[in-house]
Amino acid sequence: MFRSAVGKCGAVVAVVTLITGCGESASSPIARVNGTTITQHDWMVAVSSTEILSGTSLSSNAKARQAQIGALVQQTAVEHWALSHKVISSTKASQEASNFLQHHVIPRLGNAQNLSRSLSQHHMIMRDFRHYLANQMILEAAFNRVTAGDGALPSGAGSAFYHANPALFVTPTAKLAREMIVNSRNQALAIETQLKKGADFGALARRYSKDQTSLKTGGSLGWVKLGVASSLPTTVTSAINHLAPGQYGIVVTRLGYSIIEVQAVKPGTTVPYSVVRPEIEVQLIQNQKAQAFQHWASGLMRQTHVQLYQNG
Repeated sequence: MFRSAVGKCGAVVAVVTLITGCGESASSPIARVNGTTITQHDWMVAVSSTEILSGTSLSSNAKARQAQIGALVQQTAVEHWALSHKVISSTKASQEASNFLQHHVIPRLGNAQNLSRSLSQHHMIMRDFRHYLANQMILEAAFNRVTAGDGALPSGAGSAFYHANPALFVTPTAKLAREMIVNSRNQALAIETQLKKGADFGALARRYSKDQTSLKTGGSLGWVKLGVASSLPTTVTSAINHLAPGQYGIVVTRLGYSIIEVQAVKPGTTVPYSVVRPEIEVQLIQNQKAQAFQHWASGLMRQTHVQLYQNG
């Protein structure tokens, strides 16, 4: 799929990655699109900007590089088309980029200082980052123009998708769990022995646990959803996943030895179609638009003069 790396909702799609060849400089050309040269510098700006926006590091293997250079070339061709057909002006794109920077990027990173720190870590300057964002506004405008008439779904498409993918619409199983953290394995084993003899978990947690956040609640972790990202250590979530109600387990975390108890289990339930229908239809329409845009962009590429250089 080829699309703007920055969507209206602020979602980020990584479309480029970087491998700098031996001896290559920032000005080394990767490709030329209708007379416009894409250099290693352009590539590095795109990589760094995407990593800042996504918060992840991009793949750097040779296969990914080849595919993603193609995406970058296509992106450039779409930008040329959008500007030449006056879908959006460079000035308007720069204005939208500034707005996106102030109202989406900076709040997502916490503050302007964090953005400056990220730019410095990626050896970037603000001017290049703003230019990258402006290009994304051009791509978004092109996407919206090309897919303007693709907002309807075939009758029954949402229901068909729902019934064909039942696993996607089941709430995760959850377990009610408690935890206390102590310094040594011997202490953890001694406490586990007391618990198995009927001692009160909450009372022992308030007396011995190092976990200040859950002391007042007797070590309660609440309902922990299985298979869902959590702030809990993976060793803790794994133990909760494998324990049945009434069972105890001991795991090691960076804070010490955790004694885990599972109190109850709440099976996942199927979410009614009426509840998820709007979400399904929005996603299906977006997928439909993305496919239509990719088909259009592929046609545009057949009319585009492209030169790929050896270091690309």
